Amino acid sequence: MMEPLIFLVLGLVGLWLGSQLAVGGFENVARRFRLSHLFIGLTVVAIGTSLPETAVSVIGAIDILMGAEMSAVSGVVVGNKIGSYINLVTLIMGIVGLVGLMSITKRELKREGTMLILSIILFSLVSLDLKITPLEGVVVTLAYLLYFIYLVKQEAPHRSTSKVEEGRPKTHPLKDFLMIAIGMGVLLYAAEVVVRNSVQLAELWRVPTSVTGLLIVGLGTGLPELVIAVIALRRGAMGIAVGDIVGSNICDILFSLGAGAMISGFTVDPVLLWFDTPFMFLIAFLVLGLFMRNMRLERKEALVLILVYASYVGLKLAFFMGG
Repeated sequence: MMEPLIFLVLGLVGLWLGSQLAVGGFENVARRFRLSHLFIGLTVVAIGTSLPETAVSVIGAIDILMGAEMSAVSGVVVGNKIGSYINLVTLIMGIVGLVGLMSITKRELKREGTMLILSIILFSLVSLDLKITPLEGVVVTLAYLLYFIYLVKQEAPHRSTSKVEEGRPKTHPLKDFLMIAIGMGVLLYAAEVVVRNSVQLAELWRVPTSVTGLLIVGLGTGLPELVIAVIALRRGAMGIAVGDIVGSNICDILFSLGAGAMISGFTVDPVLLWFDTPFMFLIAFLVLGLFMRNMRLERKEALVLILVYASYVGLKLAFFMGG
């Protein structure tokens, strides 16, 4: 029992160290190239923390081409994306909201909120026939690329009005990118170590596999976003924290899923379409509504999100999972 416990602690330490290094690098890049923290969070950080989900999708698609059962692999891949979306919007955002105040401007809320809803609508449309074809995979991937291009164009006015000298980091650009690469590498590996050893401890303590899957693995998929967001908040980089959570959701449901679907296509479990997808709409509108009140997420509202996640887990355990 001691070995997985020791590795769990080491993994948690790795999460903290990796995120500190990565966030420091992201902040330097933002200052050096006069980019807003939100833009960095929505793009570079979001894509980086979504790498595990993208890998699951691509590897799953290759497995299908190699002869693996499509329904089984698709269940893991598509379920991973939907589960990640729900975890990030409720549990992860709720925890981060308890740690520190999350705020956003009305313009940013309108832009990112619209894209959050559109990403679910697009996923719903391509999933209506319970399968996502390679062509539909291309469509959702292109949708993400268009969103990325739109963000770049929207960022141009910010760059033109920023002062070059303001907060210019003294470090070499190569050092900044090395900080990001090493930090993200340590962060993603540490997250995998934490999940693997948490599952081993759960097995030793005879925790039901259904609970393990939803709670430990569910939280594990959001660990990179959680730690990055918390560290960013602590360092005053609000935009990175908000952008990472929102951007990862959009990236997961469009780019990560589309990257795999382009290769082999996936099937969609009916339960995911008629239960989990409507729940995604519900929580997306809930979060937007909470932020619309005063452009920030209060601690009591963050607690509401965590309770919503607990309700989701309870419903899944009660009606859709075995022991």
